[in-house]
Amino acid sequence: MVEEGEGLGLERIERWTIHKWCLLMSVGTVFVYGMAALVFSVLTWLQTWPQADVVNVADLDVLILITLASSALLLTFLLGLTGTILNSRPILAVYALLLWPAGLSVIIIGYVAYKRATFALDRKLSYAWSDWYTPLDRLVIQNSLRCCGFYDALHDATPSKQCYSRTPLPGCKGRLYRFEKQNLDLIWSAAFALVPLHIANIVVSLLCANHVTHTFGKGLMPKKYRLSGADVRADAEKILGPYAPVRPVRRPEMSRASSSDYHGLEKTDPNPNGITWTSSQRPTLWASQVTGLGLDPWVRKQV
Repeated sequence: MVEEGEGLGLERIERWTIHKWCLLMSVGTVFVYGMAALVFSVLTWLQTWPQADVVNVADLDVLILITLASSALLLTFLLGLTGTILNSRPILAVYALLLWPAGLSVIIIGYVAYKRATFALDRKLSYAWSDWYTPLDRLVIQNSLRCCGFYDALHDATPSKQCYSRTPLPGCKGRLYRFEKQNLDLIWSAAFALVPLHIANIVVSLLCANHVTHTFGKGLMPKKYRLSGADVRADAEKILGPYAPVRPVRRPEMSRASSSDYHGLEKTDPNPNGITWTSSQRPTLWASQVTGLGLDPWVRKQV
């Protein structure tokens, strides 16, 4: 049943091809790192771990990219698993196609995080603190990192119960820099580490999608080679062409004589010539007619 592409393909697992096993393992790896990225993004959105609110403020664009990329990876996984179990090469073709934009999204995450963490991170944080962050954003960072202001409490600080002019809390520059450096390095390292694995999954999908069963396709004639009604009629006309002018012989129809014909026979004159016979000539005529029929007048007389 697996070879014919029927059912779910789970009845005879021992008859799965090595290509199908490789494809199934490849799809499983896509699920693993796609689910890991989605769990990280959901936990960050819900602020369930310390300093998650800092990521929501300072690296919101990176968090959005991670959420979109993880969703694309999970959608790709569902298509790949469905095509592998159902032995559907069209679905596997779509799966192999979707692996490309999903991998591109992973590369974009690594590039954005690497560029931000490597090139003048301190200047970017200073510019963002002064021009991009709202007072509420600064308050969130101050409460999460337990700091006040950027350089000190007198530099663009949002007043609160813990942040005031004579507070003993340090400025947020050092703690925010160290957190961003560590967090962004972790993100771009994980993203770039997944790129070789994702490329391997693309290669596996391209090599194994057409060998998910022992036979290629479903054993059906390709559509462009199938005969249509017009093709059959054209072949029939080509074969019967020399015999087309010959008309078939028409059999005569069966008919019955009408009752008027019988009535016409009854009214027929027995003596159409109008000859009058005498009484002496009638027995002789009768005898000659009987003799012509092969009957003896004497026998007829006895009868």
